[in-house]
Amino acid sequence: MFQRIKDIIDKGRTFLVTTHVDPDGDAVGSAFALCFALAGLGKDAAVYLQGPVPYRYRSLPRPAVVHHRLPGGTYDGVFVVDCGSLLRVGDAHESLKHKGFLINIDHHEANEAFGQINVIDERASSTAEILYLILKALDVRFTLDVAANLYVAVLTDTGSFRNGNTTERAFSICKEMISLGVSPASVAIKVYESHPKERLHLLCLVLATLETFHEDRIALAHVTGDMFAQTHTNAEYAEGFVDYLKEIDTVEVACLLRELAGGKYNVSMRSKNTVDVAAIARSLGGGGHRKAAGCTLEGDLNTVKNRVLGAFSL
Repeated sequence: MFQRIKDIIDKGRTFLVTTHVDPDGDAVGSAFALCFALAGLGKDAAVYLQGPVPYRYRSLPRPAVVHHRLPGGTYDGVFVVDCGSLLRVGDAHESLKHKGFLINIDHHEANEAFGQINVIDERASSTAEILYLILKALDVRFTLDVAANLYVAVLTDTGSFRNGNTTERAFSICKEMISLGVSPASVAIKVYESHPKERLHLLCLVLATLETFHEDRIALAHVTGDMFAQTHTNAEYAEGFVDYLKEIDTVEVACLLRELAGGKYNVSMRSKNTVDVAAIARSLGGGGHRKAAGCTLEGDLNTVKNRVLGAFSL
């Protein structure tokens, strides 16, 4: 399969790399790293993101061309990274099917295999871990720009090596990226310790909604549009809030409900030990990993809360 990708890259000249809306560190880092790698091979490469780069990843080395509207024309190859479904790319997902040969690289268990080539490994810590192996097979030179993006991608998707998806290879990749010049301390400050004060104002409001259920084994909190308006923030400021709920000693599962437009809520779930939240999310029309999953539900806050709690049988 890697050979097929190599053949497409060798024969092609123009490439587009994209990822899901509201991108996390693995999405941004993988997309940027791949774009830099393609450019290093002498290719004309660009990234497409529906929205802006989240503030915590704006310090990452950024490719020369990052589109926020799907450009016209076609490409010799379109790489979709870290997307379980092509729908997750955003409004342009249908148009993307006609942009070029589609290559899907992902580590989500519920991936829909929507590409003409699908490289999917749910055992990998991150999409970046899979991408690292592909780039090695292509004999790509790992510049500092590539290394910095891969490092952040692996670091953030493993929860700074705290999550159950942390692999020996994840450590090995990060060690190699450090040997290429990445500074762990500098990355940690920029990603984890450089938040706008408004994020903490929002966090205060969200933590005030905290409730626990099933003998304190489920923690649930919510964030509404009014909270975003009150604190002059948006969804990216709430990234990682669900992990605070998981820090309660008795909690097995943490859930954060985030209000969307049109009477819907995004539900983020995290499991600390044995609960398979991917199975719970799938039962509600979503998906993800065993310990990190999510879905989108219609209804008011109480309706959504009751549906989520009703899906658990702890």
